Amino acid sequence: MNPIASTPLQTFALAALLAASLVSHAQTSSSDFSGEPDKSMAAANESFLKGDMKKAGNDIGKASRYVKKEAKHVAKDAKSGVAKAGAELDKLGKSVKAGTVKSDDELKKTFAKVDHALASAWHQTAAESQKAGKDAGAALKKAGAALEGAAKWSGNTLQAGAQASVDAIKKAGKGVQTSAEQVGKWFQGIGDGIEDLGQKL
Repeated sequence: MNPIASTPLQTFALAALLAASLVSHAQTSSSDFSGEPDKSMAAANESFLKGDMKKAGNDIGKASRYVKKEAKHVAKDAKSGVAKAGAELDKLGKSVKAGTVKSDDELKKTFAKVDHALASAWHQTAAESQKAGKDAGAALKKAGAALEGAAKWSGNTLQAGAQASVDAIKKAGKGVQTSAEQVGKWFQGIGDGIEDLGQKL
């Protein structure tokens, strides 16, 4: 093979690989996430890609402990789903440390399911708070953050209504006045987003 002729092709292939790796990193960088368990899951993903399986497993364990604590704060009917998500993380962490996980796709798939379980649980918790006449804002904010995390991990885009609700709930309570009608729309938007994304996971 002529080495000169292959150089542009090699350069293009290298550029394509670099671009793909940058896109992958951008989707899972710990700086992309503002809270737990996503920060720990992103750190685990970064360590996995660097080949540090022990650190990756430890970070997954940290995420699992956080998720299990969350199970104590969600609505009674939602507790088992969150506890199951924590158990899935434990199982993944052990597999990573044992070296049986060969691709970060497996990590991302599990992380997306964990975030989706948290989104569902916090949405359910917000619903119960509303029924009881309590402020559902904090639970709804957590549902929105988890839903956004699930979309990032799975590489999906949220429906326009769901994304608008997630963005709006982030601003709520920061000097922005909100009405019961607005909260109702956000509740619906996030709920629709959870249902839609659940069909893709």
